[in-house]
Amino acid sequence: MFKFLLILLVCFTSGCGYTTRGFIYEESQIIIFPVRNSMDIASSGRRTSGYANFPILIENRLTSATINKFNIDGHLKVVNQAQSALELNCVVNNYTKEALRYTDSDDIKEQRLRLYVEMKLINSQGEVLQDKLIVGQASFFLSGSETVAQDELIEDTARRISEAVLEAW
Repeated sequence: MFKFLLILLVCFTSGCGYTTRGFIYEESQIIIFPVRNSMDIASSGRRTSGYANFPILIENRLTSATINKFNIDGHLKVVNQAQSALELNCVVNNYTKEALRYTDSDDIKEQRLRLYVEMKLINSQGEVLQDKLIVGQASFFLSGSETVAQDELIEDTARRISEAVLEAW
């Protein structure tokens, strides 16, 4: 009976090693630099696309949403400056709208918004840990609000950025 209890105790106290955090950094802090916008809104493709709507100050809204995601998660403390902190740099490269559904009379019924962000994570020694393209997306019906869809797009992109940093498998 004692051996059985001992085996049970060992089984319950030892885990399988699974964790929801797949990547552990040496640093416990992160500096999130303001998101930069590198989109050329005056390009010939944008002028002739028929979609004149462009989210104003999307880079500022994305910076705030990304900081909020890291603060809510709490695994990396967001700081303004530190000697041993990760650095997160993001650049908005493109914003697109595409038709998803049409009515019977070929009018657009539903659209998808996409935000393309280049994310670079650098450790305290200056080594690039991650350099990847993040694509956030949201869809909306034209009977709804595009502004609400843009807010969802920013939240989705911020979530994807924080997941790319915190849950890198």
